Amino acid sequence: MTPLGLFITLEGPDGCGKSTQLQLLGDALKERQIDHWITREPGGTSIGEQIREILLSPENTTISPRAEMLLYAASRAQHVDEAIRPRLAAGVTVVSDRYIDSSLVYQGLGLGLGIDMVWQVNMIAIDALLPDLTVVLELNEDEAAARLERKLLEANEGRDRIEARSKDYHKLVSAGYNRLKEMFPGRVMAIDARVPPEQTVEKILSRITDMLEQRRKEGEL
Repeated sequence: MTPLGLFITLEGPDGCGKSTQLQLLGDALKERQIDHWITREPGGTSIGEQIREILLSPENTTISPRAEMLLYAASRAQHVDEAIRPRLAAGVTVVSDRYIDSSLVYQGLGLGLGIDMVWQVNMIAIDALLPDLTVVLELNEDEAAARLERKLLEANEGRDRIEARSKDYHKLVSAGYNRLKEMFPGRVMAIDARVPPEQTVEKILSRITDMLEQRRKEGEL
């Protein structure tokens, strides 16, 4: 019987370096011939990408907090049903740039909807599919903002609707990620985002390979 694939998510404030880690991690998994799929939220499916356009467009300034939460949840439900769960069932390791924890932090704390409401809505959306491991790249809001600004200047891009929010909002987001460690100590692996990316990916890869080995042993029982 083929063991289920691992479900890994990367989290952190805008500008923390998730994109770099996803690239490095994807290269490392490929090098080790670990069957994997890298995806993102909102998005990951055709429907999810259309919802992403709505959510991130700077023009959509009138989206209410509850509507924002529900749109993210809708994209996530499609992502799980169409793309994530089938791959996990086939033994593929899935690595997602953001998942339910982003909603807990960005909408639950940042927008003041409360973690309980966002959790309940999203548990319906994901049909209780939680990650095996969530890597949180920790960085304070000032450093994250500076990194994001450099990234946007290099890419000649403007801020999306979420990135353009106030410093106070992003401060709540950064603090929210610190709370995740306390809420989910069993699955959250917090890493200082100031550490060189190559060292960070080695830590993540070591944890993943250990988990895959454990999953393989369980599959042989």
